[in-house]
Amino acid sequence: MTVASETMPAEKRGTVVSLIFAGFTIASVLGVPLGTWIGQAGGWNMAFWFTASLGVVALAMLSITLPRNLKGTQNSFKSQFELLTQSRIVLAFFVPTLTIAATYVVYTYITSLLENVLLFPARYTSLILLIYGVASIISTLLAGKIAIRNGLSKLRFVFIIQAIILASLYFTLHFAVLGLINILIIGLVVYLFNVTFQLYLIDLAREYSPAAKVFAASLFPVSVNLGIAAGSAFGGLVVTNIGLLHTGWMGSVLALAASILTFISYRFYRAK
Repeated sequence: MTVASETMPAEKRGTVVSLIFAGFTIASVLGVPLGTWIGQAGGWNMAFWFTASLGVVALAMLSITLPRNLKGTQNSFKSQFELLTQSRIVLAFFVPTLTIAATYVVYTYITSLLENVLLFPARYTSLILLIYGVASIISTLLAGKIAIRNGLSKLRFVFIIQAIILASLYFTLHFAVLGLINILIIGLVVYLFNVTFQLYLIDLAREYSPAAKVFAASLFPVSVNLGIAAGSAFGGLVVTNIGLLHTGWMGSVLALAASILTFISYRFYRAK
């Protein structure tokens, strides 16, 4: 992500980074079923050997494609972690956490929603999850378009739309087709934020501590993984205490919180 940000012209940064994110998304959609199939056909050992071979291929591709003139900047741990004392960095860190948590309140229990609430036969679950994965890939590619021109400004309202989509699940889950469409639309908006906030964190580091850009880039996946864990845990509390039907509107509360933080971030951005 850092290399793409540093080496691409400004007008192409969003598109290129969205393609990198699309690679992650495609890997997550195809990797699990592919690994399962290899494990079933040749044993779990073969699945791990295949994974290792992909690592070798990736290493070879990186050695061929990465620019040779890139130079790192020496920096201490202290100066890197000082980024976390900047309020704009902290705000930018927690927005992805909240928006991805909003989705994972629902997505963690998507199989139960499909089979126990919408009453789809279990044999269709894998197909539906595949379609959801395709929707999330489209979401990743659209994220690049959003990031090209003032992504923060757009995302303030994207998160409000996300909240409405999640909240509507409470009503659409009473109907199989409407509920399914609603879940797929959740997949379409799930990653619309990723390119904007990945680049925003790198740009903030360039402003506060240029030598800490790689550290700033690493904050984004940390934020997302924190959101997945928090959303899953929060979803568990919701399901345990008030039921599956309530996961959507409870997730929408987190999406609204992400919108509020983005409004604040955008205000800081305009005031700089």
